Amino acid sequence: MQGTARRTQELLKEAALREAAGDVAGAVAKCEAAIRASEGEPEPHYVRGSLLLRLGRLAEAAESLRRAVELKADYAEAHVNLGIALFQDGRTREAALSFERGVRHGPHLPNAHLALGNARFALGDAAGAASSYEEAARLEPTYAKAHEYAADAHLALGDRETARLHLERLRALDLAAAAALERRIEAADG
Repeated sequence: MQGTARRTQELLKEAALREAAGDVAGAVAKCEAAIRASEGEPEPHYVRGSLLLRLGRLAEAAESLRRAVELKADYAEAHVNLGIALFQDGRTREAALSFERGVRHGPHLPNAHLALGNARFALGDAAGAASSYEEAARLEPTYAKAHEYAADAHLALGDRETARLHLERLRALDLAAAAALERRIEAADG
Protein backbone atom coordinates (compact mmCIF):
# COMPACT_ATOMS: atom_id res chain seq x y z
CA MET A 1 0.00 0.00 0.00
CA GLN A 2 2.82 2.40 0.87
CA GLY A 3 4.35 1.76 -2.56
CA THR A 4 1.01 2.51 -4.19
CA ALA A 5 0.73 5.83 -2.35
CA ARG A 6 4.31 6.73 -3.31
CA ARG A 7 3.65 5.89 -6.98
CA THR A 8 0.45 7.95 -6.94
CA GLN A 9 2.33 10.96 -5.53
CA GLU A 10 5.10 10.54 -8.12
CA LEU A 11 2.53 10.58 -10.92
CA LEU A 12 0.83 13.65 -9.45
CA LYS A 13 4.21 15.42 -9.27
CA GLU A 14 4.80 14.53 -12.91
CA ALA A 15 1.34 15.93 -13.69
CA ALA A 16 2.23 19.18 -11.91
CA LEU A 17 5.47 19.45 -13.90
CA ARG A 18 3.62 18.92 -17.17
CA GLU A 19 1.03 21.51 -16.18
CA ALA A 20 3.78 24.00 -15.28
CA ALA A 21 5.33 23.38 -18.70
CA GLY A 22 2.00 24.19 -20.36
CA ASP A 23 1.16 20.60 -21.24
CA VAL A 24 -2.23 20.40 -19.52
CA ALA A 25 -3.36 17.44 -21.64
CA GLY A 26 -0.20 15.56 -20.64
CA ALA A 27 -0.90 16.45 -17.02
CA VAL A 28 -4.41 14.98 -17.35
CA ALA A 29 -2.88 11.75 -18.72
CA LYS A 30 -0.56 11.55 -15.68
CA CYS A 31 -3.58 12.04 -13.40
CA GLU A 32 -5.35 9.19 -15.15
CA ALA A 33 -2.33 6.98 -14.48
CA ALA A 34 -2.39 8.14 -10.84
CA ILE A 35 -6.08 7.23 -10.61
CA ARG A 36 -5.31 3.71 -11.85
CA ALA A 37 -2.45 3.42 -9.35
CA SER A 38 -4.17 5.00 -6.37
CA GLU A 39 -6.61 2.37 -5.10
CA GLY A 40 -9.44 4.84 -4.60
CA GLU A 41 -7.67 7.95 -3.36
CA PRO A 42 -9.56 11.22 -4.00
CA GLU A 43 -6.59 13.49 -4.84
CA PRO A 44 -5.90 12.19 -8.38
CA HIS A 45 -9.59 12.66 -9.24
CA TYR A 46 -9.49 16.20 -7.81
CA VAL A 47 -6.36 17.15 -9.74
CA ARG A 48 -7.69 15.61 -12.97
CA GLY A 49 -11.02 17.41 -12.55
CA SER A 50 -9.30 20.71 -11.84
CA LEU A 51 -7.14 20.35 -14.96
CA LEU A 52 -10.15 19.43 -17.10
CA LEU A 53 -11.91 22.50 -15.72
CA ARG A 54 -9.01 24.62 -17.00
CA LEU A 55 -9.42 22.99 -20.40
CA GLY A 56 -13.14 23.83 -20.42
CA ARG A 57 -14.13 20.15 -20.47
CA LEU A 58 -16.86 20.77 -17.94
CA ALA A 59 -18.75 17.46 -17.99
CA GLU A 60 -15.54 15.44 -17.58
CA ALA A 61 -14.30 17.83 -14.89
CA ALA A 62 -17.56 17.48 -12.97
CA GLU A 63 -17.38 13.70 -13.24
CA SER A 64 -13.85 13.60 -11.77
CA LEU A 65 -14.66 16.11 -9.05
CA ARG A 66 -17.81 14.20 -8.10
CA ARG A 67 -15.70 11.08 -7.75
CA ALA A 68 -13.28 12.97 -5.48
CA VAL A 69 -16.09 14.02 -3.14
CA GLU A 70 -17.60 10.53 -3.22
CA LEU A 71 -14.26 9.24 -1.96
CA LYS A 72 -13.80 12.04 0.56
CA ALA A 73 -17.04 13.78 1.47
CA ASP A 74 -15.32 16.63 3.32
CA TYR A 75 -12.97 17.55 0.43
CA ALA A 76 -13.76 21.28 0.42
CA GLU A 77 -11.62 22.22 -2.57
CA ALA A 78 -13.20 19.47 -4.68
CA HIS A 79 -16.69 20.71 -3.77
CA VAL A 80 -15.67 24.24 -4.81
CA ASN A 81 -14.20 23.15 -8.13
CA LEU A 82 -17.21 20.93 -8.80
CA GLY A 83 -19.35 24.00 -8.18
CA ILE A 84 -17.26 26.00 -10.64
CA ALA A 85 -17.70 23.33 -13.32
CA LEU A 86 -21.45 23.27 -12.72
CA PHE A 87 -21.70 27.07 -12.62
CA GLN A 88 -19.80 27.42 -15.89
CA ASP A 89 -22.11 24.79 -17.38
CA GLY A 90 -25.13 26.92 -16.45
CA ARG A 91 -26.24 24.68 -13.59
CA THR A 92 -26.35 27.45 -11.00
CA ARG A 93 -28.57 25.81 -8.38
CA GLU A 94 -26.45 22.66 -8.34
CA ALA A 95 -23.34 24.83 -8.22
CA ALA A 96 -24.68 26.73 -5.22
CA LEU A 97 -25.23 23.44 -3.36
CA SER A 98 -21.68 22.36 -4.13
CA PHE A 99 -20.31 25.73 -3.00
CA GLU A 100 -22.32 25.45 0.22
CA ARG A 101 -20.67 22.07 0.87
CA GLY A 102 -17.30 23.64 0.11
CA VAL A 103 -17.97 26.39 2.66
CA ARG A 104 -19.23 23.89 5.23
CA HIS A 105 -16.09 21.74 4.91
CA GLY A 106 -13.69 24.63 4.32
CA PRO A 107 -15.01 27.69 6.14
CA HIS A 108 -11.48 29.14 6.04
CA LEU A 109 -11.39 29.21 2.20
CA PRO A 110 -12.13 32.72 0.89
CA ASN A 111 -12.59 31.45 -2.67
CA ALA A 112 -15.35 29.09 -1.48
CA HIS A 113 -17.26 32.04 -0.01
CA LEU A 114 -16.66 34.14 -3.14
CA ALA A 115 -17.91 31.35 -5.39
CA LEU A 116 -20.99 30.85 -3.23
CA GLY A 117 -21.61 34.59 -3.45
CA ASN A 118 -21.44 34.41 -7.24
CA ALA A 119 -24.01 31.61 -7.35
CA ARG A 120 -26.29 33.38 -4.90
CA PHE A 121 -26.07 36.61 -6.89
CA ALA A 122 -26.85 34.74 -10.12
CA LEU A 123 -29.87 33.20 -8.39
CA GLY A 124 -31.15 36.66 -7.42
CA ASP A 125 -30.17 36.49 -3.74
CA ALA A 126 -28.23 39.75 -3.40
CA ALA A 127 -28.38 39.64 0.43
CA GLY A 128 -26.97 36.12 0.54
CA ALA A 129 -24.34 37.09 -2.02
CA ALA A 130 -23.33 40.13 0.03
CA SER A 131 -22.95 37.96 3.11
CA SER A 132 -20.74 35.48 1.25
CA TYR A 133 -18.59 38.22 -0.26
CA GLU A 134 -18.24 39.91 3.14
CA GLU A 135 -16.97 36.65 4.62
CA ALA A 136 -14.47 36.21 1.78
CA ALA A 137 -13.21 39.77 2.39
CA ARG A 138 -13.03 39.16 6.14
CA LEU A 139 -10.99 36.01 5.64
CA GLU A 140 -8.69 37.63 3.08
CA PRO A 141 -8.70 41.44 3.48
CA THR A 142 -6.56 41.87 0.35
CA TYR A 143 -8.96 39.87 -1.86
CA ALA A 144 -9.83 42.58 -4.37
CA LYS A 145 -12.62 40.61 -6.07
CA ALA A 146 -14.32 40.04 -2.69
CA HIS A 147 -14.48 43.79 -2.09
CA GLU A 148 -15.57 44.55 -5.64
CA TYR A 149 -18.31 41.92 -5.64
CA ALA A 150 -19.45 42.84 -2.12
CA ALA A 151 -19.85 46.43 -3.29
CA ASP A 152 -21.91 45.30 -6.29
CA ALA A 153 -24.13 43.15 -4.07
CA HIS A 154 -24.66 46.06 -1.68
CA LEU A 155 -25.47 48.31 -4.64
CA ALA A 156 -28.10 45.78 -5.73
CA LEU A 157 -29.53 46.02 -2.20
CA GLY A 158 -29.54 49.83 -2.37
CA ASP A 159 -26.82 50.11 0.29
CA ARG A 160 -24.50 52.67 -1.31
CA GLU A 161 -22.75 53.44 2.00
CA THR A 162 -21.41 49.90 2.39
CA ALA A 163 -20.59 49.80 -1.32
CA ARG A 164 -18.45 52.93 -0.83
CA LEU A 165 -16.64 51.30 2.11
CA HIS A 166 -15.65 48.44 -0.17
CA LEU A 167 -14.66 50.95 -2.85
CA GLU A 168 -12.19 52.50 -0.41
CA ARG A 169 -10.68 49.11 0.38
CA LEU A 170 -10.55 48.26 -3.32
CA ARG A 171 -8.64 51.46 -4.14
CA ALA A 172 -5.68 50.13 -2.17
CA LEU A 173 -5.79 46.81 -4.03
CA ASP A 174 -6.78 47.38 -7.65
CA LEU A 175 -7.05 50.91 -9.06
CA ALA A 176 -8.62 49.86 -12.36
CA ALA A 177 -11.33 47.79 -10.65
CA ALA A 178 -11.88 50.63 -8.17
CA ALA A 179 -12.36 53.15 -10.99
CA ALA A 180 -14.93 50.90 -12.68
CA LEU A 181 -16.70 50.32 -9.36
CA GLU A 182 -16.76 54.05 -8.66
CA ARG A 183 -18.52 54.59 -12.01
CA ARG A 184 -21.11 51.94 -11.07
CA ILE A 185 -21.71 53.63 -7.73
CA GLU A 186 -22.07 57.03 -9.41
CA ALA A 187 -24.54 55.55 -11.89
CA ALA A 188 -26.54 54.11 -8.98
CA ASP A 189 -26.55 57.56 -7.35
CA GLY A 190 -28.23 58.68 -10.54
